[in-house]
Amino acid sequence: MANIKLTDAQRVILSAAAARQSGLVLPLPKSLGDNRGTLGVILKSLLRRELVIERSIMPAEELWRDTAELGRTTLVISTEGLKAIGIDPIEHVVHETDGTLPVDEARETAITGRLGGSVEPPKVDLADSSLPKPGTKLASLIAALRRPEGATITELMEATGWQAHSVRGAMSGNLKKKLNLEVTSEIVESRGRVYGIATEGADE
Repeated sequence: MANIKLTDAQRVILSAAAARQSGLVLPLPKSLGDNRGTLGVILKSLLRRELVIERSIMPAEELWRDTAELGRTTLVISTEGLKAIGIDPIEHVVHETDGTLPVDEARETAITGRLGGSVEPPKVDLADSSLPKPGTKLASLIAALRRPEGATITELMEATGWQAHSVRGAMSGNLKKKLNLEVTSEIVESRGRVYGIATEGADE
């Protein structure tokens, strides 16, 4: 994302998030004032451009929004957001408060849970009653990921009606952290990056 144009406020927000070990966007720098309407428009613009992304909120973090599908979420800077302010996303390791990386395309270990030294989440029965009810968008997301051929971000967007950042946020938040499902990814020729849900007992 070379030569991307940012407003002064957008650059301040991204720079502040990049400076935090957690990568959190919220709370916003006090220098931006407290006009919630204006700041909300700026944040939504960053979300649309995928310079920041949503993930499930953790204790002591500031709430971005609360929805029936994604639950309570906050915002973190993305790989593209780091690139936009001239930071190498590979060298700039941003940690969440639980010691894992935020979701982004350059660091798929955040989604797959394969970060060296981290504890793998326990496998769960996909028929477990804690899984979302059939007919919900989250259930559609899981169904698409369980296909033998997996699904790309575009296919997951079509299945759920969500934007890409919401799909990624649901995979890292709702599926990985809340449901303990292991979301995997791999590059497939002619399709690009394909995601899936690891089956119990599969080789790592």
